[in-house]
Amino acid sequence: SSGINAEYGVKAKTSYFALADSENYWIGLGLSEKGSMESSQITLCTKNGDDISVVQVGGFSHGVSPTSIEPSLTSKVTVKKEDDYITCEFMLHKSFFDTENKYLFIGAGPVEDNLILYHYATPIVSEEKFSFSEENEGSKAYSTITDFRILLHASAMITGYGIFLVVGIYTSRYLKPIFDSAWYRIHTSIIYGMVFIVAVGLASILLKQRTITTNVHELIGFLIIFLTIFQIILGSCRPYKKHQGRSCTIFLHLFIGCFLLILVVVNIFLGLSKTELNIPNHILAIQGIYVIWIVFGSIIGNEVLKHLYKNDHVVYVKKLKLYTMINIGVILMYGCTIIILLNVVE
Repeated sequence: SSGINAEYGVKAKTSYFALADSENYWIGLGLSEKGSMESSQITLCTKNGDDISVVQVGGFSHGVSPTSIEPSLTSKVTVKKEDDYITCEFMLHKSFFDTENKYLFIGAGPVEDNLILYHYATPIVSEEKFSFSEENEGSKAYSTITDFRILLHASAMITGYGIFLVVGIYTSRYLKPIFDSAWYRIHTSIIYGMVFIVAVGLASILLKQRTITTNVHELIGFLIIFLTIFQIILGSCRPYKKHQGRSCTIFLHLFIGCFLLILVVVNIFLGLSKTELNIPNHILAIQGIYVIWIVFGSIIGNEVLKHLYKNDHVVYVKKLKLYTMINIGVILMYGCTIIILLNVVE
């Protein structure tokens, strides 16, 4: 029709934006000078009951009333939700969008009582500025989330749980012959360092998310945090050596620690596998190789070493020192590699 000469399409994964069960929602695209919601121009498709429309909001705040775009400026609006995706397509006057180069971002969230509510997850933002005035067909408008808080969260959790927790458990389980009575101070120092790093990672994601969602990754994450706190209390309050409950406490501490490690492995995979993060397969492969090494190289390897030299303590300690250097080297190499790759992922 006359004057309407640009077609736009927006698509978002419902599981990322926690909208799988929502009947009323919005999905939209925005243009921004800074790559954030501040002073941005945002156009949304909204579905509120049977009412489907294209609206505009300036900047963003929770519970904002949208401004409807005149019917003469838009047409052919379709909104649908299927196969875990929300899709909106509409025709809009080409001059409606600012043609200057700006960052492009896509977001989605709930609608309640005709009000646009805050998105549950950070919008996907373009890596570079994008122009609607140029021919961009076939070009890459956006690729991955570049929010520093997500990178900080991932880096901190991988460092805390993927490195410090593993080394802490390793110290407690296998390094007593090397450190004698000092192993406990080393073990607790490593765990307290882990707690600090994890606290930074947790704070960064809570500052970004603003709203607690209930997908599997988040639920397992909070379970891990709870078990971590419980483990520290359990370890600090263990009975004295001759107490009849000491062996039970030590076994429970070991059992929860192993269970915690399994949960960490699963949750790191869940976090890195999130579709919207667009994490390359080689990063997931490195994570998989690391898990295999922890199981076979660290755990089974040390148990075999202990069995082979169970009758020769001196030789066992020498072999253990060498094997520990190899294990710590692999753990540190994994941590550095995965964090660097996460921060330079294309």
